[in-house]
Amino acid sequence: MLDEGIAEHLEDLYATLSADCEIIYLKDSLKAEDITNLSCEKQQRFLSGHPKFVFNKGRRGWGIGDLQKYSPEAANTFQLGWLAVHHELINVAVSTDINWQVLIDSAMDENSHAGLKAELGKKNLLVKDYYLVPVHPWQWDQKLSILFSSEIALEKVVYLGIAGHKYLPQLSLRTLTNMSNVGGYDIKLPLTIMNTSCYRGIPERYILAGPDASNWLRDVFEDDPFLKQSGAEILREPASAFISQNKYKHLKKAPYRYHELCGVIWREAASTKLCCGEQALLIAALMERDGNGKPLLENYIERSGLNADEWLRLLFKVVVVPLYHLLVKYGVSLIAHGQNITLVIKDMIPQRILLKDFQGDMRLIDKDIPEQADLPESVKKATVRLSESLIIHDLQTGHFVTVLRFISPIAAELGVSEHQFYQILGHELIDYMNAHPELKNRFELLSLFEPRMLRIGLNLAKFRHETDNSSTRMLPEMDEQIDNPLYMALHLEG
Repeated sequence: MLDEGIAEHLEDLYATLSADCEIIYLKDSLKAEDITNLSCEKQQRFLSGHPKFVFNKGRRGWGIGDLQKYSPEAANTFQLGWLAVHHELINVAVSTDINWQVLIDSAMDENSHAGLKAELGKKNLLVKDYYLVPVHPWQWDQKLSILFSSEIALEKVVYLGIAGHKYLPQLSLRTLTNMSNVGGYDIKLPLTIMNTSCYRGIPERYILAGPDASNWLRDVFEDDPFLKQSGAEILREPASAFISQNKYKHLKKAPYRYHELCGVIWREAASTKLCCGEQALLIAALMERDGNGKPLLENYIERSGLNADEWLRLLFKVVVVPLYHLLVKYGVSLIAHGQNITLVIKDMIPQRILLKDFQGDMRLIDKDIPEQADLPESVKKATVRLSESLIIHDLQTGHFVTVLRFISPIAAELGVSEHQFYQILGHELIDYMNAHPELKNRFELLSLFEPRMLRIGLNLAKFRHETDNSSTRMLPEMDEQIDNPLYMALHLEG
């Protein structure tokens, strides 16, 4: 590797270590129970991110002041910037059961809204010709205010100022939770900073397909008897918008970050899906420990009144099995890493999951199946298709390797060995498969029980990929076969 590449990786590594030190400091005086009692949103400042990725908090482009304002561990709320974007410049996708005004009302009160419209009036511009669009304050200051100078001069983009409710950044940085209006829509905004494996913009094709994708998935989860019984739900994305920069849009081979500068995705908040006595947490929380080294998982299990193997069995039943059913019956995979899966618990016992993030983390099997007959064309065009041998890795690697690999050593501390851990998972999957003989052929095509599996490497890919000059995002390396622990646990039972 050349020196310039090593230097960039070191920058990401130092930033990650700095953030890790901050999180260690924050947890120093806290017990596991203190953290597990927090809401999902407030708990995220204590979470470390993706443990399999060495550079999981690089945030290249942010200085210490930015981190203090906008990082999850800082846990500071902030107001958003607001743009008025002319209808000629913006592409909008909105579900039929909602309108843009409802979205704006969820993000600010009437006085704030009136103030923004008054700013347009001062410029003798007609409100009806513009959409109000939120923007991350950092993105406006550092990128849009300069790169959209032509659109600003022509008054196709008008910056109206900071206004509205206060938002708290989630672990993923781009997604923000409304803390002034609990239950208001989450807002996901592009950030042109390098974090983990890529710059954190949002591609246009995913932004505009989001409402159709989440509506279709919602219908699947409501109409499919098994999924409905599982209680799993979709956090819908009812509306989205994308604004392209006039010059960059013609440079098809320019670095991808210049094509992902400005847009918004509105998403249902997890809190709106909770019933009385329920609590939400990211699956990522199950990999964490308190300041004294006690696993949060241990605290959840202790307070549930269940033994560890029964708690884990329920976890697998409500998390893994619905995801596998979605894949084998509908040919849809969701990359089920620790930040995409929200676990709902009651009395500390796993109940069901909430699923989100359908921009790039949703894939389709590369063949026509009848269950996808009513899938909207916008989703078909925007979504990557993969063969059976690759799409299985969104669950096998995206969840088993990315999440369960880090939970199983903690389970071993609680008396459930790695062998037993995967036995419990395997038996839960086999029980599901036995209950659905009509899917036998698809179980064979999409098997989780092969003796060997591909090793998919993100860290290696980051070393090999030139992120700053590439027109495409980094793809993982698939370099060799490794033993499948799920197969081994069942095959070696006797």
